[in-house]
Amino acid sequence: MIKGLLQDLMSTTFGAWTPQDGCPDDEITAAEDRLGISLPDALRDYYATAGRHPELMGTGGHEHTFRLSAPRHLSLEGGQLVFCGENQWPAQWSVRPDDVGWPDPRVHGRAAPGKKWYSEARRLSAFLINVASRQAVGVLPCQATCRLREDQLQVVEPLLGYIGSRELHQGGHWLSFIDRSSRTVAHYSYHSSTLRVGAVSPSALESLREHSGLPLKPA
Repeated sequence: MIKGLLQDLMSTTFGAWTPQDGCPDDEITAAEDRLGISLPDALRDYYATAGRHPELMGTGGHEHTFRLSAPRHLSLEGGQLVFCGENQWPAQWSVRPDDVGWPDPRVHGRAAPGKKWYSEARRLSAFLINVASRQAVGVLPCQATCRLREDQLQVVEPLLGYIGSRELHQGGHWLSFIDRSSRTVAHYSYHSSTLRVGAVSPSALESLREHSGLPLKPA
């Protein structure tokens, strides 16, 4: 479902993807047996591709926004499968029990344990891709950011391709972009109207700034 997209993102960001970056199948199956559920295909794909990569799991040396639970740490809280949290805030994300068996279910979030759950993203696959891209931007050595209204995204689209497709991201709060040739990754938040860009080289950011006309500032 999303293995290829994640491998592509990781190769662009880190230079390569290896099978050692993911969890072995028996580790994922052990979590399912412990919880008494089948994990959604999208979450299985994330673990199989990036479940042992510290940067994409949010346990590396960088200040990551998100921390994903390793399979052995997955938990059911009030029936919700909680799989992701924020590193600096108590926000959490989950899949509802009735949706766990679906391959690509809706994601729900809440501001803190005990708070009310709300709908975060229509597809778990899109949520995970966007989490991964946000982590990747924070790892890349050259970073820039700018405010960008939704109707200005057409400036970005000819220069950076969507990770997956625009349709994949519909019903969520974020968008993710990639340019493999320049090894550039970008993440857009509808909430803050902010575009964050990471690249391997300063020249890639300068080229994007020149061709887009965006007021990208060093992050």
